Amino acid sequence: MTDIPKLSVSSYATLQQPAPSRLSRSTQVDLFVVSIIALFTEVMLIRWVPSYERVLAYFTNFILIAAFLGLGLGAMLAGRGRRWIRCQPLLILCLVLICILFNQYVGTGGAQGDTYYTEFGRKVRLWLLAPECLGFFFFIVAVVFMPMGQQIGEGLKIISPPLKGYTINILGSLVGVLAFTVISLLELGPWWWFAVTMFGLLWFVRQDKFWRNLNTTIGVLAIITVWLAGEMYYWTPYSKLAMHPMVEKGNGKWAVGDEMVRLKEVPALRRTLGFNMTVNDDFYQRTMDMSPFSVQIHSNIIGIAEHYNLPFSIRDFSYNDVLIVGAGTGDDVAAALRGGAKHVDAVEIDPGILRLGQIAHPEQPYSDPRVRVCVDDARSFFNRTDRKYDLIVFGFLDAHRLFSSMSSVRLDSFVYTVESFQETRSLLKKDGIVVVQHALGKPYMNMKMYRMLTDAFGAKPYYTENLIGEGTFFAGPGVNKFIASQETADVPAVDPATDDWPFFYLDGHILPPEYRLALEIMALIALVCLLVASQGKMQTVNGHFFFLGAAFLLIETVSVTRLAMLFGSTWVVNSIVFSAILLVVLFANLWTNRITSLNIHLFYVLLATSVAMNFVFPIHLLLRYALAMRLFASMILMASPIFFAAVIFARSYMQTPNVDLAFASNLLGAVIGGLIEYSSLVIGFRHLFLISLGIYALSYVALFLPSRKVAAVCP
Repeated sequence: MTDIPKLSVSSYATLQQPAPSRLSRSTQVDLFVVSIIALFTEVMLIRWVPSYERVLAYFTNFILIAAFLGLGLGAMLAGRGRRWIRCQPLLILCLVLICILFNQYVGTGGAQGDTYYTEFGRKVRLWLLAPECLGFFFFIVAVVFMPMGQQIGEGLKIISPPLKGYTINILGSLVGVLAFTVISLLELGPWWWFAVTMFGLLWFVRQDKFWRNLNTTIGVLAIITVWLAGEMYYWTPYSKLAMHPMVEKGNGKWAVGDEMVRLKEVPALRRTLGFNMTVNDDFYQRTMDMSPFSVQIHSNIIGIAEHYNLPFSIRDFSYNDVLIVGAGTGDDVAAALRGGAKHVDAVEIDPGILRLGQIAHPEQPYSDPRVRVCVDDARSFFNRTDRKYDLIVFGFLDAHRLFSSMSSVRLDSFVYTVESFQETRSLLKKDGIVVVQHALGKPYMNMKMYRMLTDAFGAKPYYTENLIGEGTFFAGPGVNKFIASQETADVPAVDPATDDWPFFYLDGHILPPEYRLALEIMALIALVCLLVASQGKMQTVNGHFFFLGAAFLLIETVSVTRLAMLFGSTWVVNSIVFSAILLVVLFANLWTNRITSLNIHLFYVLLATSVAMNFVFPIHLLLRYALAMRLFASMILMASPIFFAAVIFARSYMQTPNVDLAFASNLLGAVIGGLIEYSSLVIGFRHLFLISLGIYALSYVALFLPSRKVAAVCP
């Protein structure tokens, strides 16, 4: 054990006097840095982990909830035991290795609930059910975030006044979101993401040579591992893509090649038959030369070509203006050009997929002057275009992932709603037609699509196949005129997907058994971890802050979901929304810190009123207005409860004697809020406002329990 040098009284006094100032500045910087890294790492893992464990792409909010759990548990450990932040790089490296091993050796069994994908005969060593896999990663990710949570808790505990520390935490979180947004704009690969995190973590061992050298080595290993695992892939803002060339097999046959195409080899694909694309190692798109000459040579692409050509084979129909949403790499666009379209608007949400189509599609449809390309969400495009169309084609839009870690809604969910089809109806010319093609996995999806198109257009659609198999649907005023042989059917009662309940892939207002089991496993893990962290003393959880966290998560979720519906589900919109929420919270902190008195009863009334207004206000009415008016109205409507809730939290936080436990309790409450969010699968999103209202009422009651120290009217 190293001897501690002895100091004289005068020497001790001399050293002691400036220490508080130095300690305060250092603690504030530490808190700011760890807040940046925590939020940056949270977004990074939400992007990266699902690319190696595919089922998590449908449950990215599980990673977010796990991060909340880890940060909350870590904050409870503030001032207790070692500074675990020194072990943070090792934990991240372990998570990286686990994800890569899962990708190679572990399969997740079958389609679960509304999650549809297949393993295509993968040969793996171990099979897990989806709830087992989700529970495992929920625990692992929570453990990864605990050291950062401990570091945040220690900073909040030391910094005075308390609200100053919380403001620094929010400001650092905002910087973390913006930093990852910039990296995404620069289209940097995941090895850059991990480099930022690992480099940032060296700040906390800067004065310890052993840990600095060890963590530098671990960081380099993690970055190299991520690079080796992903350098053959093409990383877009949404997914990990891989391309395999189509190869000739003789006698006019073709097959998918085994070798992955390197990025520098992509331009050469335009001189081949085409390529096969996977997303997170799951089949996604097949891009092929389906020109008449190619079809004559390759007999086994006739059926595929007929499928794409079908919307453009209507007799005596004028294809003057065509809109294709979900244009992908360009197969639908190429079919439109072959069908004689004079103008094509091609809308694709993923700029990476679009770029690959521009570079590598054998027919080069995006180079045709008749084509106008737009990188946007379909709903966003519907609400801002002023063009009318003869034909609107919905391509294969299944994006294989959620649009946001804050919600259980998939990236394409708001495209397949009754309101979305009603918007397309308004974009049609007098005799226009809408064509919907979808790789439908279940018979009830065909029935649901049939019902939704009937509700949106006021007439039964035409379909090419019976409702048991996959089909192409035709709807709109031009169907009766140009498709003489009408086929209609009476389908059983099904629940149509709407903007409030946008779960097209779900068979009714139910919580699938697999979801319920996964949520039960997560709740059990959270409870056990909480008991361990609190040493069995559940009373250490502050009920007031716990309920504030749960309700705020629900409000935040509904706000993100509604704004996605109003302005699009793109990653750019998500980044702006998350940044705006943090800015509202930051403004609430600064405002609360300046006022001399605050009647907390009044702010609870204002909070309840704003939540009730969001519940009763028909949000779809905003779609009728111009972008500026829609933005202003939606921000006022949805920012109000966030602001009032943030003011209540800030004032309570200023008065609590244990800010680290208050912060931890708030995050643990967010975990429960994340679990409750899945009730939207049954009741829709609007009714989450009522649940949040009830939880806020519990926070109000908890505020005035005898054990609480916060005054009703804060001076």
